[in-house]
Amino acid sequence: MAGTISSLGVGTGIDTATILSKLMQLEQTPLNALKSKASAFNTKLSVYGQLKSALSTLQTAAKTLADPSKLGGLAATVGNKDILSATASFNAGAGVYSINVSQLATAQKSVSGAYASGDSFGSGTLKFTIGGEEKTVTIGDGASLNDIRAAINGANIGVTATVISSGGVDRLVLSGADTGAAGSFSLAVDSADAKLQSLAGFDSTLGIAAQDAKLTIDGVAVTSSSNTLTTALTGMTLTLSQVGQTQMTVAKDSSKAADAVNAFVKAFNDVVSLLKSNSAYDSKTQTAQPLNGETTARSVLQMLSDARNQTPDGLAGSAFQTLSAMGISITTDGLLTVDSDKLNNAISTSFSDVQKTLGAFGQVFSDKIDSMIGANGLIANRVDGLNRSIKMNQSDQEAMQRRIDAIQARYQAQFTALDTLMASMQTTGSYLTQQLTSLNNNR
Repeated sequence: MAGTISSLGVGTGIDTATILSKLMQLEQTPLNALKSKASAFNTKLSVYGQLKSALSTLQTAAKTLADPSKLGGLAATVGNKDILSATASFNAGAGVYSINVSQLATAQKSVSGAYASGDSFGSGTLKFTIGGEEKTVTIGDGASLNDIRAAINGANIGVTATVISSGGVDRLVLSGADTGAAGSFSLAVDSADAKLQSLAGFDSTLGIAAQDAKLTIDGVAVTSSSNTLTTALTGMTLTLSQVGQTQMTVAKDSSKAADAVNAFVKAFNDVVSLLKSNSAYDSKTQTAQPLNGETTARSVLQMLSDARNQTPDGLAGSAFQTLSAMGISITTDGLLTVDSDKLNNAISTSFSDVQKTLGAFGQVFSDKIDSMIGANGLIANRVDGLNRSIKMNQSDQEAMQRRIDAIQARYQAQFTALDTLMASMQTTGSYLTQQLTSLNNNR
């Protein structure tokens, strides 16, 4: 309707278009207030999204504290890293181990005889025996070596095929999917075509036999179908790389626990800082941040404070019943700080007690955060409420806009009628003036 406002006042000479524009600006005031409120709702939604993400990071850090396997406590050091690598979990046994790798686990790789490039084969069936189970691949008449390769790979039987070409000669290379003796395979060919039958006659001078890894640990023989061993030593994962002898030392490692604590403290401080900065009020500018006065924000801070201050169940009589006892204390601004010397001393003198206390507090924090960011949690409920408010606000805006449009239409009609009336009166006035002038001239 704004396009028609400019035509008003033509009949009267009065700037009714400007009058109408000013009137409509006044009518827009409550609509602008609704839009401002909608913007505030959306800003709060955005901040709550950031808060949920920060709390999720804090929960991940808390779960790390609650998981003894992630706190580690032990580290493995290998003398010759070219021979093997090793990782130790919390239940590994500390000590020095002598490891002698005499054989690596390999997958079978068999190479066919040589065929002229472009050779074709007759029809038949390739019969693979893998782990005592027979699997077949059908070959059509006139197939090339690459067609046979594609048929084997397409059958997905646990053996893959490639073709190596050199100097006009092609060879079919078959590879087992699994390392270890149990992954070996054999091939028989059911065909009347001698050339296809010859595929089963592997070149004995080429290829690799399937075999298990063999090693000794402190003189005890160990075999494995894989080069990654997870059960040979309790709590240890060994990854073999080459044949050779080396020593492995498993010793106490405080770095994982300390790193987990520092990650938790950072995540905690990020949440608190986010809440405080978005809940502030500047009395000088009388400006409030999005979460100022928000009960949900205050509740989150209180729940985090409760989790930090309350001694979890099961810690009665423990060497460390509070976080501060291990060097994790609260500052005056509500943030956590770590006394690294105190923490490392606690870890080195009584790691099991540190592990127990960190695990208990980690579980408490994780459970508290669940009640904040879960599907029916504190933040989800507030977000649902904000979304309902935004929806209602949108409905109110639409109703208000309809009312404003109706008011503008009414004003438009009234001013148009005034224009018409004034134009008519001006025409009548002009006519009467002409008549009076004519009468005076005829006297």
